Amino acid sequence: MTVARAPTIVVVTTSYPTHPGDAEGHFVAAEVRKLTEGAPVTVLAPGRDRKALGRERVVSLDGGSAFGFPGALARIRRGPWRAFGAVSFVARAQAWLRREPPAHLIAHFLLPCGVPLATRGATATTTVEIVVHGSDARLFAALPARARAWVGSELARSRARLRFVSSELQELVLGGLPLTQRQDQRLRSRVEPCAVDVPSELSRAEARVLLGVAPDARLAVIVARLVPGKRVHVALEACRRLPQLRAVVVGDGPERAGLARSFPGATFVGHVERPRALTWLAAADVLVSASRLEGAPTVVREARALGTQVVCLEAGDVRRWAETDAGIHVVT
Repeated sequence: MTVARAPTIVVVTTSYPTHPGDAEGHFVAAEVRKLTEGAPVTVLAPGRDRKALGRERVVSLDGGSAFGFPGALARIRRGPWRAFGAVSFVARAQAWLRREPPAHLIAHFLLPCGVPLATRGATATTTVEIVVHGSDARLFAALPARARAWVGSELARSRARLRFVSSELQELVLGGLPLTQRQDQRLRSRVEPCAVDVPSELSRAEARVLLGVAPDARLAVIVARLVPGKRVHVALEACRRLPQLRAVVVGDGPERAGLARSFPGATFVGHVERPRALTWLAAADVLVSASRLEGAPTVVREARALGTQVVCLEAGDVRRWAETDAGIHVVT
């Protein structure tokens, strides 16, 4: 009898691209691409139509109605029935892990992929690593003390290792654990920003030709979901004070109509595929970000990888990054 070989690495996530160019979960996909260079990787994600983007195997486990833009909590508030989708995804993923237990399980987002999915779905021989981002860290911090203690006990029981995308989030989560659990988790956690993939061969001049932007235009780009927490109005007000500066907003959301009325001089290109968004970043003189709620703002790292200057408010570890990168300007 032939015994099926268990996958070496499984990545479980509520956010993953559905097709090439999709921006959803692109930071998870970037990590997966690196992992596939050394071992077979299986990705467990909600939905029904996700396809492999490279050499990974993608398993769609339904429950997609609970996840996606503008975030799970917002989607469930608008339609409470979507919570059943989240429960379905967690249950299906745990069942899958029991059938094909991996050697290494990487869960992106503390809740629900880390706890309870990974902590309950992994076997005693599985190494569990949980990657903590901004939204899940703040959701954890908002939980009642007893709920936070239960999360801590799940992490301890499974011996899960935490990987934080910024030191700010590490302190936020560890500070929310009971004192008896805090030191143990600190010893088993580390800080490491997510991988980013950008087209390094794309120059500013080439990007401007592709977008129809004049070579001598002064261009500021804002890349964000148009929701209150991103504070796009603050970024646009800063741009408006420099009359020769053209402001382009890449992204969509419920605040778009109001922002367009308040800032008629700005250009709103809406939601675009990731390659197009990166082209705008490459074409810009400066990326402007006013959000204070980023864990480790990926768009800042993408802009710098493309050679674009960044002006931002303090969020996550950007001030620490600015100590070694003169292209990041943190204002107060």
